[in-house]
Amino acid sequence: MANNIIYPVATLLQVEPFLVEYFAYNRTMLYTEIEKMYLATWGFMGKVEDKYMIEVPSTLDELATSDNPFDWQRYAPREQKMIKVVDTLAYMTDNIKGILFEDDGLKKKIEELTSKLPDINRNTIFYTLWMLAIIYKKHEAFKPILDPELLEETYNMDTYFQQVRPEMLQLYLFLERDKRKRDKSITLSNNQEKITINNAMESWFTNLLDSYLHVYLGVNSIEEAEEELKEVYSPRKGRKADNPAQNLVMVGIYRLLVNRSGMERKSDIYKFILDYMELIGLVKDEDKQIDENYINSKIAYLDKHGYKPEWIPASQGNYKTSPNNPSKLYLW
Repeated sequence: MANNIIYPVATLLQVEPFLVEYFAYNRTMLYTEIEKMYLATWGFMGKVEDKYMIEVPSTLDELATSDNPFDWQRYAPREQKMIKVVDTLAYMTDNIKGILFEDDGLKKKIEELTSKLPDINRNTIFYTLWMLAIIYKKHEAFKPILDPELLEETYNMDTYFQQVRPEMLQLYLFLERDKRKRDKSITLSNNQEKITINNAMESWFTNLLDSYLHVYLGVNSIEEAEEELKEVYSPRKGRKADNPAQNLVMVGIYRLLVNRSGMERKSDIYKFILDYMELIGLVKDEDKQIDENYINSKIAYLDKHGYKPEWIPASQGNYKTSPNNPSKLYLW
């Protein structure tokens, strides 16, 4: 049976730098709980001091001015007006002593696990990993609201992830694997008619495709494209798909312990990570392939590829978007 338990705000403020650095934390993740505690304590928002006034863009999600992906006006720079608003999250956080969470005994288990760590930063690491568990539970329980205004965007994302992006990857590889084809003619066919494009003149056609793929695909090498096709789009042959939450927790705890705990033996760190993931339910009975050796090799692989922690919605899974595309509505 779950009990309510208080997470002290003073402690949260102390561990937030660790959460930000290692686990892609943002305080807005706790907005609902902070607001509930504030309203239960005060019931209303009192006079707000100037220090809580912040400047934000007057339009937070500005739509493109054109539907044409090659129109320079689509993302043309526009004057950005700023307005002052109250940073309600900061204000509410500063006016409560703690945040109420449900706890089914997980806090005690994490406390017991971290008690085996060296003395250095042990208490801070405990509170960091307790908050990480809270965030993970919220992440797993999240169910997107089917807002009619967002249905078109959701459809666009599904189409991009499942159909458009893998075709873009194949097109990218077609263009990059043999640079010599840039100076040759290219034939397009729809099974009824075909045309031949003379690409020799300044490689105009392939350059146009390059520009398009740079914005809407956003991969930087043949190896990166091949890896994504293999890991995301090829048949898994019985293997489970990569779990973004597992990656974040594994790499985040590894970096946290290496940099902050004083632990020296890597094998102890891998064992700790496995124990923690089992505690919070991130590793289940069917995940038989996940052991210390798996964690070791997975962290090495992610580090080699410059892994950055990110909470990816479960609905997105392992699918990627282009880092070069400034729009969230126009994915291709």
